[in-house]
Amino acid sequence: MSKWHYFDDEDLAAVKEVLDSGKVGTIGDSPALEALQQAFCEEFGSPYAMGVCNAMAGLHSAVAAAGAGAGDEVVVDSLVGFGAVAVLFNNAIPVFADVRRDTHTMDPASLRERISERTKAVIVTQLWGLIADMDEILQIAREHNLVVIEDCAHAIYATYNGKYAGTIGDIGVFSFQESKQLSTGDGGMVLYKDPEIGERLNEMITFGTMPKRIALNYRMTAVTAAIARVQLKKTPGYIDICVKSAQHFNDAVADTDLIVPQFVPEGRVNTYHLWAATYEGDDKGLSYDEFQRIAGEQGVNFMWRYIQKPPYLHDVIRQPIAFGRGCPLSCPLRARDAMYYEGLCPNAEEIMSRLMLAYTGGDPDVNAQTAEKLHKAIEIATG
Repeated sequence: MSKWHYFDDEDLAAVKEVLDSGKVGTIGDSPALEALQQAFCEEFGSPYAMGVCNAMAGLHSAVAAAGAGAGDEVVVDSLVGFGAVAVLFNNAIPVFADVRRDTHTMDPASLRERISERTKAVIVTQLWGLIADMDEILQIAREHNLVVIEDCAHAIYATYNGKYAGTIGDIGVFSFQESKQLSTGDGGMVLYKDPEIGERLNEMITFGTMPKRIALNYRMTAVTAAIARVQLKKTPGYIDICVKSAQHFNDAVADTDLIVPQFVPEGRVNTYHLWAATYEGDDKGLSYDEFQRIAGEQGVNFMWRYIQKPPYLHDVIRQPIAFGRGCPLSCPLRARDAMYYEGLCPNAEEIMSRLMLAYTGGDPDVNAQTAEKLHKAIEIATG
């Protein structure tokens, strides 16, 4: 059985090599960063890769590379807020598409409904470790000349009909944050296909004296790159832990209709950064809150209802509070008013009110024990 997030002599040797070189930054030539980027290209079949300091920096840069700015719109997911925040960073307007009730991923039909003449891009979150309906999403995007950005923070090594997350759209963004399957504490990687997009990404991510555009120097350090290259080789083992943990949770709920796990369509591999399910027992006489109480008494430590409500109902999006003076929602360049209200994305709101999330990383024995506790809670709940 693989261990979770272990750092050994190979990691130390990689860091020492960087320190001995005296080249710990990545302006100009950086053997450590170049080696990591090449490793990502080879591992996932991407023509280009660019390291960043974290995934939010990658998303911010991706939206800028898509050409979205004041008065423009970007369609984003409605269960997580990362894409929307990245859009706000660029003073553009996030437009929320609903999700599918079974997979929790973006609904292509809702995407089509939310596109306007000002839409520049779509950010598709490969949520909890599962890739969305990318064939339909890509078809719609191509019809409207949209850049497709994949948020793959949850989905390294996930596949869709044999293609890796991050290589299906135009830009793929990965996270190396501590909880992720590939972790360096913080850090990230951006995969892309078009050299012109790469040039715009580079203008956002790194500059020395005067930038070509408003940029924030999102460079990855050489030390982070060295560790990430070693950890990339270990990540399949970490994912194996996550998948096995998710199977324990799936087995725990297999004989009940109170809890329905995220559906994985044929042709997709879910790498389960998180095990996700919805509680469906309210219409059977047992409320979500009552089941949460029972599960808590058995020691089930889940994330209940995640962020409690979809991101468009949070103040940072609705008001918004990022720039003051109502920007970008009141920008005079906008084509229409942004509307964020209850009922905007019914499936997302329904899922959020019923959502149960379990972290699949860490000690696999602990995860197996938690799954047993979940099964016991179900037995108690169903009497």
